[in-house]
Amino acid sequence: MTVKRLASIVLLCCLSAAMIWAGCISDCRDEYDAAIAACKLLYDEQRDVDDLRQCFQSAKGDYETCIEECTN
Repeated sequence: MTVKRLASIVLLCCLSAAMIWAGCISDCRDEYDAAIAACKLLYDEQRDVDDLRQCFQSAKGDYETCIEECTN
């Protein structure tokens, strides 16, 4: 196998890994956006403000966990 061909294979593997990682991050963002939208639908009354805040915090925590899993 030539050096040029080996370098091409290594580059392709690196690009594939980067695309998978970017896809994971994008999936985390999509899940976060959906969770925030669900929070807004569930807690749309003024009296629900504390529940809305907790829902947002939970969505943020889930998002951060998802990002950590992508980077590991």
